[in-house]
Amino acid sequence: MESPNLIRWGGFAALLAGVFFIVEAAAGPFITDFHWAFHALDSPAHALLAVGLVGLYLWQNRQEHFGLLGTVGVILIVAASVLITLGGLAIVFIDGVLRTEAEVLNDIVHPLELVVIIGAVLFGMATMRVNVLPSSGAMLIIIGALVYFGIKIVGVGPEWLISVAVAIVGAGWVWLGQALWSESGESVQQPKRVR
Repeated sequence: MESPNLIRWGGFAALLAGVFFIVEAAAGPFITDFHWAFHALDSPAHALLAVGLVGLYLWQNRQEHFGLLGTVGVILIVAASVLITLGGLAIVFIDGVLRTEAEVLNDIVHPLELVVIIGAVLFGMATMRVNVLPSSGAMLIIIGALVYFGIKIVGVGPEWLISVAVAIVGAGWVWLGQALWSESGESVQQPKRVR
């Protein structure tokens, strides 16, 4: 059986991950020339997201079968987030501390964003389907991920909208994390549906 503390603290980690993504979105236009500064914000966001997703997944799966869609989404996000975190920390050290270029690492880390986007859409859809946590938070994650995909990967729309998309995704993680943090604190032993 999963730990009630892991679930509750997972909600807090997801909330903090969302805050980091929002800060990253706000700072993004000002730090585009400093890859290490971007990764100094992005790495903790992804580390917290990986931890937070475990709690979000366990809470929802405890109440209603989360299904293959959600499970695949969680696996994609957690695996890619761990790799993004490790790569980002290496970039911060190489670029920020050693003052040398880490272009090869950038070329490895940035494509992992696509994996997170796919996982986020799957996770958001599963969250809306089981309707245990607020569907509005899941919808923000889906919308932000799709806007990010459209601009960054497909190339549709102005570049500045990427920051808006990241902020929208961050707001979705904050919403879900806060709902889990407050709900699981009240009744981890006997969960109830959050609307």
